[in-house]
Amino acid sequence: MLELNVKPLPSKIASGFHGGGGAFNIMEGGTKATPTGCMCGALAAGVLVLSVLYGRTSPVGPRYSCISHLSGYLHQRFQEEMGAKCCALLRPFQHKVDEEKSCRAVYKRGAELAVEVALSGPKIAQDCKMPSSLLKIRK
Repeated sequence: MLELNVKPLPSKIASGFHGGGGAFNIMEGGTKATPTGCMCGALAAGVLVLSVLYGRTSPVGPRYSCISHLSGYLHQRFQEEMGAKCCALLRPFQHKVDEEKSCRAVYKRGAELAVEVALSGPKIAQDCKMPSSLLKIRK
């Protein structure tokens, strides 16, 4: 398993993206939650991972750089494969097809897409340079 030396842990940073950027209880006792945002948490987490790997380190430079292209490409691929990017659209369907009423399949495929984009960064956008952490696992 690949470990990136990032603090705080990416899983901690990404945990707030669940439910389209959070969820709120609409019934006393917390028995039901409604997504607050539209972007699927799996997609948001993928963008976050791409940002950790390819993100800008300075506010100066071109407005649309490597990370902009990779994030846009991930959005496009996610939309094509999942049929939607909005949590509120994906969740009801996933809850019908998953007996645990989870979005496990969406998160699995979203993670796979993010890895594919991360490993193909320089092929997707010419201004992307493969991060050294990814070069180590590609060998």
